[in-house]
Amino acid sequence: MQAVSCISLSDGQETAFPSQSVLCLGNFDGVHAAHRELMKKTLSLRNEKFPSAACAVFCFRVPSSDFLSGAAVPRLCTLEEKLQYFRQMGMEYAFLADFPSIRALTPTLFVEEILKNTCHCVGAVCGFNFAFGQNADGKADMLADMLQAPVIIQSEVCIDGARVSSTRIREYLLMGAPEKATQMLLRPYSFCAEVVHGKALGHKLGTPTINQFFPSALLIPRHGVYVTDCETDGRIYRGVSNVGLRPTVDNSSSANCETYLLDFSGDLYGKLVRVSFLKFLRPEQAFDSIDTLRAQIQCDVKAARDYQTTL
Repeated sequence: MQAVSCISLSDGQETAFPSQSVLCLGNFDGVHAAHRELMKKTLSLRNEKFPSAACAVFCFRVPSSDFLSGAAVPRLCTLEEKLQYFRQMGMEYAFLADFPSIRALTPTLFVEEILKNTCHCVGAVCGFNFAFGQNADGKADMLADMLQAPVIIQSEVCIDGARVSSTRIREYLLMGAPEKATQMLLRPYSFCAEVVHGKALGHKLGTPTINQFFPSALLIPRHGVYVTDCETDGRIYRGVSNVGLRPTVDNSSSANCETYLLDFSGDLYGKLVRVSFLKFLRPEQAFDSIDTLRAQIQCDVKAARDYQTTL
C-alpha cells in the first residue's frame, strides 16, 4: 500500500494530490467538536494566506492506535462517515496515510517526505497534543520551524469543564451517558446497518422490532435500553432500542441492537437504518415472565415518546 493516498471529498475517489495544500492534522475519530474547530481554523488559514491552495485533512486510514495499543480501539464512526463529515465541514481532500509505511520516519523525515514532498503542504493546523514521527518524538510546537510554514495550534476545547476528546466520548458511551457524548460529538452517537431477521418474538409481544448488528470495529455502547431516533428512506422515527443479549427471550452470547420503531408499519428487512442513541433508560435485565417484559416495554415506549431532544 502506498504511504499516503489522496481522496477527493467531492466524489470519494482517489485522485492526484493538489499542487498546494493547507493541512488539518489529527486522528479525527468521531469528528467531534474539537476536530471541527481544527477544520474551521484550517479554512480560515487557507482563505487568509493561501487562497489558491486546497483544504485537506491528513489522518491515518487505519488509526495509529490500532497498531500502538496492541488491540483495536473501538471507533466512533466508520471511515466512510468520517469522510462525509470532512466534506460537510468544507474540506476538499482527505490524505489517508498508511501508518505501518511511515511509522519509522523521524519527525524531520515525516515533515520533509510526507507533508512537504507528498502533500505539498504550505500551512497546517493541529491540536495542542499533536505528535508525529517515530516514537511520536515530534510535537506540535516544533512543527512550524520544521515545516517552515504557518502553523496554528489549537488549544484544548472544553464543554462543561471537561476536555473534548474521543477517549472521553467512548467513556461516556460505555457508562451509558449518550447525552454527554452528544454534547461533544455535536450529534448523537449512531450506527447504520442492514436490518436482519431475528426470531420474530417482538410480534408476539405486540411490539415488532428490527434487528441489527453493529459494524465491525465500531463501539458498542453500554448494554441496556435506549431512546433512539431511527432514520430510513429519508424519514425519522422515534425508537426504543435494546443493546445487548436479550436475556429474557434469547440468552444469546452475541450483542446486537433490537429496536421497536414507534408509529411505523412495514417491512425493513434488508434495508439500511441509522440508529442514533439519545438517552439511556435502564440496564438490560431478565424478567420473570413475558408479561412482565411486555409491561416494561410499554413504560419504555412512553418514556421514548416523552423524551425531548436538546440539539
